[in-house]
Amino acid sequence: MSRQQHELTGAPQGPKAAPTRALWNQMILVVLSFGAYLGVRAAVSDSAATAMANARHLLNLEHALGLGGLEQRIQMMVLRHPSLVELFNTIYVWTYWPTVFGVLIFTWARRRHLYHSYRNAIMLSGGVGLVIFALFPAAPPRFLDGFVDTVDVSRGSLIGHPSFLVNKFAALPSFHVGWVALACTVLALGTRRRWVRPLMVAPPLVMTATVVITGNHFLVDAVTGTVISLLALLVTHWQAARRGALTPPPPEVVPTGAGADDLVAAAVVQIG
Repeated sequence: MSRQQHELTGAPQGPKAAPTRALWNQMILVVLSFGAYLGVRAAVSDSAATAMANARHLLNLEHALGLGGLEQRIQMMVLRHPSLVELFNTIYVWTYWPTVFGVLIFTWARRRHLYHSYRNAIMLSGGVGLVIFALFPAAPPRFLDGFVDTVDVSRGSLIGHPSFLVNKFAALPSFHVGWVALACTVLALGTRRRWVRPLMVAPPLVMTATVVITGNHFLVDAVTGTVISLLALLVTHWQAARRGALTPPPPEVVPTGAGADDLVAAAVVQIG
């Protein structure tokens, strides 16, 4: 079809398909990256004795910091209220991956200048985490005396702890907390409403309480995961700033009298 015919009929042209191809490329890249991360994490393991010993080292560290027994006290208080236990189990099982992937989708669609920093920070922090899993395997609290695995008790372990994807000795660092903190930080950077930014502190705090109450992580795991994730974002954000990639694109101006196809194309460009 000639250029004149395109202009007369409004038939879609090749460049308009570029955003769709780019989206599919990113989806494939993200899925493959997460698959590789989960696969390597599941494969990286050590003996149970080493992991249990390292978990006790973490307990000793918390005792030295004045936090000894805090997780057990918190868990025991919540265990008296079955409805609260169910609430935190639901948060642990059902909110983590939707948050991580939801912010990936949102930044791709509406805050493209932050998307690559966020995606790369997940990959960078995940790589650091894999090294730690290999060098310092640590059992979660739920494997130690005095703690309860609330997710297993509620029969949510198939989703919360799928054996084919989870390395049960990869408690340190906690990316349940770290990547939620990372996602919320990116949302805070991307929002135009200042009053929203302080609210982004709440989800990481809720997830920290959740992983402690469900017996999946120590507090030191949560802090370590958060520090690694935010440092990774700092690195990727700095790299993006050096490339000049952090400036939001200007809104597309559509000439008066533009046709429907032109309006759609402009919307795609603005989102992209």
